[in-house]
This record gives sequence, C-alpha cells and structure tokens, in this order.
Amino acid sequence: MGKQANIFFIFFYLMKIFLVASPLNSSTDEHSLLAIKSHIITSDPNNILATNWSLGTNFCTWIGVTCSRRHPRVTTLNLFNMNLQGTIAKEIGNLSFLSYLNIRNNSFNGAIPYEIGNLRRLHKVQMSFNQLSGEIPLSFGLLTNLKVLSIQGNHLTGAIPWSIFNISSLQEIALTLNQLYGTLPAGMCYHLPKLESLYLSSNHLSGNIPTSLSACSQLKILSLSYNNFSGAIPMQMGNLSQLQLLHLGSNKLSGMFLDIIS
Repeated sequence: MGKQANIFFIFFYLMKIFLVASPLNSSTDEHSLLAIKSHIITSDPNNILATNWSLGTNFCTWIGVTCSRRHPRVTTLNLFNMNLQGTIAKEIGNLSFLSYLNIRNNSFNGAIPYEIGNLRRLHKVQMSFNQLSGEIPLSFGLLTNLKVLSIQGNHLTGAIPWSIFNISSLQEIALTLNQLYGTLPAGMCYHLPKLESLYLSSNHLSGNIPTSLSACSQLKILSLSYNNFSGAIPMQMGNLSQLQLLHLGSNKLSGMFLDIIS
C-alpha cells in the first residue's frame, strides 16, 4: 500500500509539472477557441460556429461562450446539443478560467485530452452522450474544485482512474453506459464526503462492492446495475441514511437485500 501511495504522489508531481502552462491571457483564450473550432466538423445546416466564431469579433460574444465580468477570459463553454462532430482539441486545456464545460448531446469522438487537467477552476464537466473513446484521463484527478463529472453514454474503456475518487468536492459522478471495466477501489468513499450521486450502471465493472461506500454519507442515488459485481451486498450500505434510489440489479451479487434496508 505504501508503494502504491508513493507511485501516486510521484505521478501527480510529475503531471503537475508537465501540465504547467506558460503565462496565459485573453489572446490565448481566443486562439484556444479557434483551435477547438478547427477540430469540429458540424452538421448544423446553419453553420453556427463557422459563421459566428470568427476573427474580428469579440470572442466573449460568440455563441456558447461566456466570459468573466471582470476580465475577458472564458468561464463557460456551452455547446450543448448543437449537432457537432469532431474531436476535442488539446488546446481546451489553455482556457485556464473555465469553470463550466458542456458539450453534451453531440457527436464528439476520439479521446478526452489529458490537458483537461490544466483547468483547475472547473466545477462542472458535461460530456455525456457523445462518441468519446479511449480511457478516462488520470489528469481528471487534478481538478480539485470539480463538483460534477458527467461523461456517460460514450465508448470509454479501461478502469475508472483512482484519482477521481480523491476529489473531495465531487457531488456527482456519472459514468453510466460506457465500456469501463476493473474493480472499484476498496477505500473509494474515504475522500468523497460530498458525493450525492454515483452512476456506474451499464459497464463491465467487476469484483466486490466496496464496504467503504458507507463513508459516502451524503449519497442519495447509487446506480451499479448491469455490471459484473459479485459477492455479498455490504451490510454497511444500510448506514446510507440519505439514500433515495438504489439500483443493483443484473449483477452476480448474493445476500439478502432486505437485511440491508431493514
């Protein structure tokens, strides 16, 4: 366990050094947005980005872009349900003031760039219902202010990065409808005191349900159905006094459910 902890800290130290960006300004934000645009092929007949995101106009007025009131820096990028296709440009990691990212309900494909770990002000990430593939970047663990991580309904593979379970500000984790596999960390809830919703259904997760789930004392929604979890349902889950919705079906679990909720 000590060796794993050392590897964890060494990796994160190196990653922080690697992801440190050069001094950024509003010009950087404009260039980053144009790089994002260049990676997008839109099937929108109105060509919203093609005609609206252009040099010569203030990027803070571009559709889907919101800037800070104090500084011309991008704080929100909202491209929700715009019928966009393409990849996510790594330059997104240069939008250092970004606190809300929403590309939900589009057709983005390819990998999530690890440069997203640069966005230390991010509070909410909405990437659900696209065609994203590859693994979830370990650099998500650097987003220490993150409250919502929603990347369900994609084609993501690999294990869930343990770094995510160390983000103490998280209130919602939504990874349903992917192709994730592996086991959940034994102490997954020890650093998630504010977690209210955990959606992991419809993946290929296996192993036991961690007893540490009881440490997520604010948990209201727990969805683990349609996986390959096995073993007994932890009795400790009966301590989740805030729980309102529980989905455990279509697994290989044993034990008496009534014993837990009584």
